Amino acid sequence: MASSPNAMASAGFVTVTAKVSIAMGIVATLYAAAQVIAAWLLLGQVDTETVLGFLASRSTPAPALWTLTHLTAIAVGFLGVCIAFLAVAVGLLRRRAWGWWGFVFFMVAGAAANFAGIAVIDAAFSWIQSLPSQPGTEEMRNELAGLRLLALAMLWATALAFAVLHGLVVWQLCRRDVRAEFGMIRTPR
Repeated sequence: MASSPNAMASAGFVTVTAKVSIAMGIVATLYAAAQVIAAWLLLGQVDTETVLGFLASRSTPAPALWTLTHLTAIAVGFLGVCIAFLAVAVGLLRRRAWGWWGFVFFMVAGAAANFAGIAVIDAAFSWIQSLPSQPGTEEMRNELAGLRLLALAMLWATALAFAVLHGLVVWQLCRRDVRAEFGMIRTPR
């Protein structure tokens, strides 16, 4: 029984998507592992109590202080996410249902995280601009305001582009012929 052109195209889409994702997962995992090693080595050299004491005296937002006190844990968490993505991509390549579900989850969560990142970056700019003004820094504050607008415009553009890209990938993965490759289509009795 010969395969239809649609079935061959969907199999090719899944294979290419999985292989590209595996390559990205390997690179991301290596990068995250380097971050864990760097955090472990470098943060052991920094007097964090002095830094945190200085920041606490400057009305630093609580989320920023929390982030600074948990940098190594955040790096380890990022490494875990990268390993999970790599595993899901391998599951996708092997046509496992859990790989399909995991990959769809990562696509949706990745698109949502991009939009959440916009709020985080905007809050960071707001905090920096709320710091007490120093003599001679007015020009820098004006440049920072322009940089904030540019950064937010770029973040919105990339978040929207990735949301569309991820949405198209999920849409392709939800097609009946693709889901059939993962054993997700029940045959009528």
